[in-house]
Formats: sequence, structure tokens, C-alpha cells
Amino acid sequence: MNIFKKKNDKLYLSDKPPLTPLGKVGLAITYILLILWSLIILWPISKIIISSFNGIQGNYLILNEGFEFSLKHFEYLLNNTLYLKWMQNTIFISTLTAIITVSVISFTGYAYSRYRFKGRRMSLMIIMLIQTIPTFAGITAYFTIHSIVAQFVPAFSRQMMLILIYSGGGIAVNTFILKGYLDSISTELDDAAKIDGCSSLRIYRLIIMPIAKPMIAITALWSFIGPFLDFLLPKVLLTSPQDYTLAAGLFTLVNDQRTMNEPAFAAGALLTAIPIVILFLALQKHLVSGLSSGATKG
Repeated sequence: MNIFKKKNDKLYLSDKPPLTPLGKVGLAITYILLILWSLIILWPISKIIISSFNGIQGNYLILNEGFEFSLKHFEYLLNNTLYLKWMQNTIFISTLTAIITVSVISFTGYAYSRYRFKGRRMSLMIIMLIQTIPTFAGITAYFTIHSIVAQFVPAFSRQMMLILIYSGGGIAVNTFILKGYLDSISTELDDAAKIDGCSSLRIYRLIIMPIAKPMIAITALWSFIGPFLDFLLPKVLLTSPQDYTLAAGLFTLVNDQRTMNEPAFAAGALLTAIPIVILFLALQKHLVSGLSSGATKG
């Protein structure tokens, strides 16, 4: 219950004492730093948006020019490049990566959290150590694995290899994260369900996963975003422009004088954010409902 307090003939409504002069200074500094940080982030984003719709821009970005609204950079992007194909490839890779990662870690995280088995601690340590090795360090092994598998499975493309690489890395780190999250859920829920006759699979499906929905949603979101942000692996593994992801494809608009079009690159970067924003808005509902469910069950 809030209590009215009086100090220096001024009323205030709070359960805590008012800020001291030093506390007010610290709060002001915090707000100033947050505002500066926001400006640092928003300034380049605003330049991308302005350049994307600025018809005065030529093949190079000139930030000090005037502004004339135009959609010509988007038209160039859609009509003169393989942008739609790159978007399709990226969404395909991102979606499969998210599905595989979430499907696997939901089981592995549950197993490591609720079961005690031989090699459990050692395997967790190995998972942690794997994360210290850069993904690009295994590029030679990736080529070798793809060559071997492709001999027996001709349909195994380099895009599928890329999906396995993303999924493998995501499974390793997210298993450890989800395991830590599930450890915070009381095992009394499991015991009560077992008394009612629930099997381990029903406990996993009806109790643990609904409570862990916030972490599952975050894992799905970051697994989906990963292929959108990665440039190095697609550029090395994917040799055909038809197979490029957005990062590798858009790079062709800024690395070659013959295809140079920096405003179109900015327009492409702006459109790239649309699938990510849509997924974030969709998963946000699940995130809130999962938190509410966890609070009720807890």
C-alpha cells in the first residue's frame, strides 16, 4: 500500500524515500547516456531511410544533398537485381534453422535439466567449449562434408549445408541456455504430475514447455535472425548468385564498380527488416502469454 509522506512541506506518494541530490544527479546522467545512445543508433537508421527514398541520389550515397521523394531505388532493386530470390533463400534458410533449432533444444534442454545420466556434466562442458571455436574455422570441414554427402544424396545443396551449420551452432548454445531456464522451474510441478499419472513426455508437453514459452520464443527469434545477419559463410559456401542470401546478395551492390548502387543497397537493407519485425510482433504475443502462464503455475 502506498503511504503519503511529508518532507520539507512537500507531499509525495511512494513506498521508498525520495532521491538524494546525489541520486538525482546519477539519474540525470543515466537519462543523458540513454538519450545519447539512442541518437547513436537512430542517426544511421534515419540516413538509411532517407537515402532509400531520396531520388536525387545516384549510384553513391551523398548525405549532404537535398531530398526528393522517389521509389526508383526500390524499383531498381526489384527489377534489376535478384533481391526477391535472395529474400526467398534467406527466409527459407532462416525458417528451417529456427524450426530445427527449437525442435531439438526443447528436448535436449529438458533432458539436461530433469535427468541425471552418465556423461551429463562432461557433455555440458564440451558444449561450452565448442562455443569458443569460431564457426568459420571449420570451413574446410564443411566443404569436405558437403562433397561426401552430395555423392550419396544429390539433392543435398549448399543451402542445406548452411542450414545444418546454423542449426548445429544454435543447438549447442541454446541447449545450455534453455537448461538453465528450466532449472529455475520447480520440480514440484513434475512430482505432482507424476502422482496424477503423467508420463515424462506428458509433463514435457503439458507443463514444462508452456512455462518455457518465453525462452522458446526468444530462441526461435534469434535463430531466425541469424541467417539474415551472417555474411561470411553464405559468401564462401554459396557460389551462385541465385543461391545467395540477402547479406551476400546485397554486398554485390557495394563491392563492384560495375554493379555499384549504394542507395539501392540502403533500400534493400530497409526491406530486409520487414520479415524480422513481423516475426517479432507475432512472437511477442506468445512471449507475454508464456510469462502469464509461468506466473500462474509458479
